Amino acid sequence: MQRCSSPLRSSVRYFIMKSSNMRNIDLSQQRGIWSTTPNNELKLTRAFVESSAVFLIFSVQGSGHFQGYARMASAVSGERCLDWGSTGLGGVFGVEWIRKEGLPFQLTQQLLNPWNDNKRVQISRDAQELEPQTGSQLLQLWERI
Repeated sequence: MQRCSSPLRSSVRYFIMKSSNMRNIDLSQQRGIWSTTPNNELKLTRAFVESSAVFLIFSVQGSGHFQGYARMASAVSGERCLDWGSTGLGGVFGVEWIRKEGLPFQLTQQLLNPWNDNKRVQISRDAQELEPQTGSQLLQLWERI
C-alpha cells in the first residue's frame, strides 16, 4: 500500500534574511547557525514544521548582493549566541549553507515578488517570504554564475 505524503509537508518556502553586517554571515557559514528577531521566530518555526524545505536567502543591508542561501535545518531553539553583532535577537537555529557566492542585485532585476507588492526581490524586509516560483527562480540564478 502506497503512503500519501502529508499536504502540510509538501511545500517549499523561501525567505529573505537581512543582516546588518557581514560578520554575522561569516559566523553563520562557519558554525551552521542563524539567529533572527523574536518577531520572525514564530513565522520561521511554523514554516520549518509545515514545509518540506525552507530556504533562506541572505543579504547584508547596503551590500548590493545576496551573500548566498541556506536550508533551514532545525526549528528555533531557546539557546542564544552571544557572538552575534546585533542586539535584540532571539534563539539560534541550524542552517545548512548551499551556496556562499555573492549574487549581484543586477542579476535579479527581473524577479518580482507578488507577496511583497510586486517589488523586486532585493527590496525586502527581514524574513520577507517569497512567492514559491519567484524563490525557486532566485535560487536558480546561482547555478548560472
